[in-house]
Amino acid sequence: MKRQLFLLMIIVATSCEMDSGFSPESLGTSMGGSTARFTINGEYLYTLDYNKLSTFHLKSENEVELVNEQGVWGNDMETIFPYGNYLFIGSTTGVLIYSLANPERPKQISEFTHVVSCDPVVVEGDYAYSTLRGGNSCGQLASQLDVLDISDIMNPTLITSYELSNPRGLAINGTCLYICDDGLKVLDVSDHNNIRVINHISGIPANDVIFYNNQLLVTADDGFYQYNVSDCG
Repeated sequence: MKRQLFLLMIIVATSCEMDSGFSPESLGTSMGGSTARFTINGEYLYTLDYNKLSTFHLKSENEVELVNEQGVWGNDMETIFPYGNYLFIGSTTGVLIYSLANPERPKQISEFTHVVSCDPVVVEGDYAYSTLRGGNSCGQLASQLDVLDISDIMNPTLITSYELSNPRGLAINGTCLYICDDGLKVLDVSDHNNIRVINHISGIPANDVIFYNNQLLVTADDGFYQYNVSDCG
């Protein structure tokens, strides 16, 4: 619960752009972590409660209205990530893509299915990156990174998988992918057929990571870490 509240504070701080006044139109897309169960896109806040997706209209700093609740069909919805006019929902069995053409009523338009596993997801351009963590209650034995081609948003396809140790949250900035995996790893994903680890910060029990304004904000079991990442490493 504390970590979720912390991520909510980051969403509010980064989305409002330190503005002294409130303007729903200026909120943009939130910078929440990949393991968050809530996110902001434009004037709307979206929250996941297992198999329920709720939409709240952020009318003003003092008025928030619940405008829609709908079922999300699948196994154990875990994470939600906004990109452009879409929501990417990670579940234990895959990645669900929802259109925000009508922001008050998101509509599922496609899905990528994988074996049962814990599954946060982030997106950059035509690619989605999803970590599958094994050796836990999610059911998967192996741990890996899946790279999906989403250039055809109606038909996401797997490009490649990359073996990991114990992945959790992740963040993407261009061709630099940051993964909480036995510490914090930096992967070069410029060539999806030759993914390389270019830095590994071990010794921190990292859970989730946010890239914002050339900084990495990392939540961990023992606190909060901040790193300057003006370059990829």
